[in-house]
Amino acid sequence: MKSLRVTIAAVFLLAAQHLALPGAAAAQNTDVIRGRVTGPDDAPLENVVVTATSLSGNVNRTARTNRNGAYTITIPGGDGDYFVSFAALGYAARRFQVKRVADEDILIADARLQPVNAVLDPVEVRGARQRPRRDDAAPDASGTERTIAPTEVPPNQLGDLAAMAATLPGVESTTNPDGSTGFSVLGLGADQNNATLNGMSFGGNDIPRDAAVTTSLVTSPYDVSRGGFSGAQLSLRTRGGSNFISRTNSFNFDSPAFQWTDATGRSLGQEYTNGSLGGLVSGPIVYDRAFYNVSYQLGRRASGFESLISADPLGLAGAGISDSVRGSLLATLGAQQIPTLTGALTDSRIGDSGLLFGSLDLTSPSSTSGQAVNVAFNGSWGKQTPASGAVTEVPAFGGDRTNWRFGVQGRHSAFFGIGILTETSVGVAASKNHGRPYLGLPAGRVRVTSLLDEGPVQKVVSFGGNPTLDATQRTTTLQAQNQLSWFSENNKHRLKLATELRHESADQLFATNTLGTFTYNSLADLQATRPASFSRTLAPRERDASQLVAAFSLGDSYRPT
Repeated sequence: MKSLRVTIAAVFLLAAQHLALPGAAAAQNTDVIRGRVTGPDDAPLENVVVTATSLSGNVNRTARTNRNGAYTITIPGGDGDYFVSFAALGYAARRFQVKRVADEDILIADARLQPVNAVLDPVEVRGARQRPRRDDAAPDASGTERTIAPTEVPPNQLGDLAAMAATLPGVESTTNPDGSTGFSVLGLGADQNNATLNGMSFGGNDIPRDAAVTTSLVTSPYDVSRGGFSGAQLSLRTRGGSNFISRTNSFNFDSPAFQWTDATGRSLGQEYTNGSLGGLVSGPIVYDRAFYNVSYQLGRRASGFESLISADPLGLAGAGISDSVRGSLLATLGAQQIPTLTGALTDSRIGDSGLLFGSLDLTSPSSTSGQAVNVAFNGSWGKQTPASGAVTEVPAFGGDRTNWRFGVQGRHSAFFGIGILTETSVGVAASKNHGRPYLGLPAGRVRVTSLLDEGPVQKVVSFGGNPTLDATQRTTTLQAQNQLSWFSENNKHRLKLATELRHESADQLFATNTLGTFTYNSLADLQATRPASFSRTLAPRERDASQLVAAFSLGDSYRPT
């Protein structure tokens, strides 16, 4: 199945002066600081050196004013909080802070410089009395963008994107059809959401908990270039480079000694041991020019693997099967030479995982051209052994499941003196999820009746080969996008033209029940090899799908004052 979809959005928006929650700027690709420098007589000053220093990373970007006293500094991946200083021969230096309070497209930093030997006139300062502060913040004029604070997420769920989104009001956790976690907004399914990394599609569900990223959630943005969802968009942004050297490590450990369950739960292997080691290394390669940022996480979760063979009488009774029925069933399977054990089995259920996330930033301290290059990469790997298994199954009925994912993005930005900023991104991502049953045999299901203390209990026991594990899913995404921005000289307009081209492909192979499943109504029918039914899928189901998405949008952010 192939399709071509073209989306066109051309909207001119009137955005009033933004009054929103701090940190709502995660949607911005590049911070743009503009302003005009004048003298005491309001005449423009030329060749003034303007330096913007990020508070989080102590990274400097410089520019010089033109004959109109205007300047522009672009900072890719900026954090929206800077000290801006002005220096000119014969004039007193000046320095102040510029900080984003919402999602402004432009940070304005105008300055008036005084001569060094100037005698200042008396200045009268008047200030309004501070009004009582309310607990609720003013809504964001741009829509519903909200920043996710890592401190609101439990340590064992930090890095789980769905759990992080669920910390916000109005967002609920859900479970996807494949068993992974998701989130719901306004009652919509998790498939109505999407996630982006630096503005491009992101197919992962987890990132290292130590990753240096800014995360936000939006349901109705004003920016016409952001689309592809009807529920919510989870936006991840890699943080800009830093001149500070950082080394962090974290370890999360869950022990059965800190878990509570009853004796039956312990017999069924509900207690588990979980260990996770993470870390972050970041800093400068060349001060103010090149930076690195890499985070990782390795984890293992282990619990007892209790099956029809290994379960003790208490756990067996908790699953609704008596010890005598188990003995009769295993004897019958042995007589019919149906394997119940394989050499790949262990006494524990093991889940291993690994995550990698990082970026490289190459920029120039001089912002005359605004040239900057960023490369971001991410990957994950996981394996579950066995992927299934319960007391109502023999050990050989299980199998393994493996999944991996990787992605690489490249981003380039440049500023031209005529007031045009171009930002271009390209990326590739791929993923695979594969299951493998232990036995290549038909499956069998038998209904057994056990006499327990509470009375007769009926259960269905599975043996043979697992009919659902033999499945493989692959996805590949290629994408490219560009955003051209034009800034008016008075800084009241930012006209943005965004274009995107994305190719997505997916192939699925479901060899479900291709060897067939025998169903028996009783243990006596199994002993007599008298099945009640037999079902089989004659051929694997294969699905190949691809789509080409092309989109462009045109929007204007107008700042009246």
